[in-house]
Amino acid sequence: MKKRNVVVAALIMACVFASSIAKAQDVKGKNYLNAGIGLGTYGFSGTGGLPVTVSFEHGFTDKISGGLYLGMVNRKYLGDWKYNYKVVGLRGSYHFNEALGVDIPNLDLYGGLSIYHRSYVLKYELSSGGKEKLTDGILGIGIHAAARYMFSKNIGGFAELGYGVSPLQLGASFVF
Repeated sequence: MKKRNVVVAALIMACVFASSIAKAQDVKGKNYLNAGIGLGTYGFSGTGGLPVTVSFEHGFTDKISGGLYLGMVNRKYLGDWKYNYKVVGLRGSYHFNEALGVDIPNLDLYGGLSIYHRSYVLKYELSSGGKEKLTDGILGIGIHAAARYMFSKNIGGFAELGYGVSPLQLGASFVF
């Protein structure tokens, strides 16, 4: 009886292992366009505003994609104070479904790294009546972890945690 249970368990494990090997992410050759809004923002403390993000990635292999990222937030303060914060960069993602054993056909779990340029412009009016403008920029490295769920073949939604213009980004995802 114990021997039979061991054989059945081994067969089930072999089937699960074989099915996970046979399934690929099917990322190769696909283009992903994400457009969303951010919840919260990095940059100048307390900026508020609504961060807007766009990313594009192309699938180079069955699990690796890469492309561009753009995020920005604008805010107008009391008087003539204006703040503009931008992040522009290159990014790469690894698609983790197979590695994590996730077998949900419409779900894509991915994460990766980016190299970016962050910049801001702060324009304000001085009490003496003159205007001042402060600018700064920096190169950096970011990280992201995300999930995309496809509602149809070409349209889905995504949620992305990371270090772009916002710590959390939500939006629509288009695959073509």
